[in-house]
Amino acid sequence: MKNQIYRVYEAIKLDPLASQQALADRLGMSRESVAGHIMQLTRQGYILGKGYLLAEQNTYVVIGGANVDINGHSSAVLTTHDSNPGTISQSPGGVGRNIAENLARLGEHVHLIASIGLDQRGNWLIEQTRASGVETHNILRHDTLPTGTYLAINNDSGQLQAAIADMRIIDTLDAQKLSSKQALLQSAYSIIIDANLSSDTIEWLARQSLSAQLVADAVSTAKAPRLRPILAKLTLLKVNQDEARAILDSNETDPNKLAKALLDAGVDEVLLSLGSQGVLFTSAEHSQQKICYPTVPVSDTGAGDALLAGYLSACQQNKSLDDSLSFALACAAMTLESAHANYPELTVQNVTQWIEKL
Repeated sequence: MKNQIYRVYEAIKLDPLASQQALADRLGMSRESVAGHIMQLTRQGYILGKGYLLAEQNTYVVIGGANVDINGHSSAVLTTHDSNPGTISQSPGGVGRNIAENLARLGEHVHLIASIGLDQRGNWLIEQTRASGVETHNILRHDTLPTGTYLAINNDSGQLQAAIADMRIIDTLDAQKLSSKQALLQSAYSIIIDANLSSDTIEWLARQSLSAQLVADAVSTAKAPRLRPILAKLTLLKVNQDEARAILDSNETDPNKLAKALLDAGVDEVLLSLGSQGVLFTSAEHSQQKICYPTVPVSDTGAGDALLAGYLSACQQNKSLDDSLSFALACAAMTLESAHANYPELTVQNVTQWIEKL
């Protein structure tokens, strides 16, 4: 920023509610000059909106699914086509929302952009998300469609057996609605999207001139191909092997070859989940595989979301690649041992202590 614009920016930081005339008097400028500098700061993403909400460094903006998870956990060997004894719980969910919550619990500054119904379930979901530390004032409310719901059935080992996802509402998160969030997108350090978004919305985001890193989670084999047109825009792609094959339209079984093919398609870095075998990180400069920590899984819902959030948080902590992967796997392991999609005690200190105890 040039000197006068910088002075205006610093004055707003000291008094965000000051009028343009008050700022002008304080700085010895005309009100018209101050107004022009504020307009320029807004266009550049340093000011996010009314009241001079200022952009912050290292801000994550997560755009994607937010829904209520209803989890059924069988207490004995699951019998199909029959009623099974067990427990049922409700918790906040959605890939994008889960990633946002995990990042916030790990101390990162996170805004969530999602579409949520104007209903009681939606109110509860926003309250729960806000309580975890996520900025929720950019969430969009829909007055006709219900809040998204994810119904999961897990066996007695905590493994997902079947699920139904009512995610119709996410298709309303389109380019027109996201255009109203341009100032926030312009100010972001990193924008994280999940493949629950429609293909049109994903491609619209990729066409925007944004300075932020673009990170994507492939979500599922059915939705992962939506990311094909934007692979060359991605700083980081988190996938499992089935999702990678779906994106590449390939039958390849070698994880290293899958990751290499994604790099060849334009992705800068690939975080490839290998399930019980751990994770493989690949970039043009580095390739490293790391095995999982031993766990007693309760539910595998949300473990992949914790893996991605943990890796991003570790990078912010300036950890080495090896330590970053260890931290990410620990976040996933702690989530696996939780009954919910997000481990409620996920903090940098707790994850670090968890690793040290092994």
